[in-house]
Amino acid sequence: MVDIPDIKVLETACAFGSQCQLTGIYTAPTDRQEKQPCALFLTAGLLHHIGPTRLHVELARSLATQGVAGLRFDLSGAGDSESSSLGGDFTERSIREVTEAMDYLQHHHDHQHFVLLGLCSGADDALATAQRDPRVVGIALLNGYAYPAGRFKFHRVLKFYLPRLFMWQKLLNRTTALRQRVQSVFNQDRVSSPKNSQTDADQQALIQLDDDYRYIPPQSETGETLMRLCTAETDILFLYTGSEHDTYTYEGQLRAMFPELSDNVHLAERYLPKADHTLILKEDRETVVRWTGEWFSNSAFSRTRL
Repeated sequence: MVDIPDIKVLETACAFGSQCQLTGIYTAPTDRQEKQPCALFLTAGLLHHIGPTRLHVELARSLATQGVAGLRFDLSGAGDSESSSLGGDFTERSIREVTEAMDYLQHHHDHQHFVLLGLCSGADDALATAQRDPRVVGIALLNGYAYPAGRFKFHRVLKFYLPRLFMWQKLLNRTTALRQRVQSVFNQDRVSSPKNSQTDADQQALIQLDDDYRYIPPQSETGETLMRLCTAETDILFLYTGSEHDTYTYEGQLRAMFPELSDNVHLAERYLPKADHTLILKEDRETVVRWTGEWFSNSAFSRTRL
């Protein structure tokens, strides 16, 4: 376990963007290394700039001890940032606002290159922005895209289903609860009217709403994107937690997803099997902070243009 020191760093509130609607906290490094890129922490959903359970705060302050500056900021409509009037879908708007953040850092703090770090939809925004802007020399994707591949099914059975199979009492309780639930559904069907039932159109609208929030591209498309980025020497860290067992179950699966990248030096993969999606436990966050710091130290961040 790594002990994150309670360090004193210079943190400054800032406002930026085309409408000056975006706000964030700039963390200056204790001893700035000119060759180090600046870290941008991208929020997910309605989380604000401190990140899930203060992960972004801990990451920014820890990286500052390595000479890495950082900006953790709120996308429009979240945290302290105002809603945007620019329109566009969620991903396009996020890319535009991340670009505005990089413009601000370039003009006001003389940063020329950037590493984007994000969880879940924040990871998606990092990957999408990296495809558009050559200033992005690295991305760290926490619970980014994943696709069942390789020994996924074996590890899913071994780590997820088998332990639960031997919880007989819990299994019996669930069976009883399931039987009661099924019975209540049948009873409800007898008395419910068509007006109260969800229509196919309602179901499709909910599916579309979910897709608008987080669209998962086909595996082949993601593979092509990663190939282009790695060919341009963009350093990429994939970090998964055990919460993603529906799509990811073992370290090494990333290579099985994209075998053409199995030996690529710009692609790194780590797995924290006992951690939840938002890293609520301190020891899990400490591990992520340590791994991220090691990745920064070991990466060249020498991207060329796509």
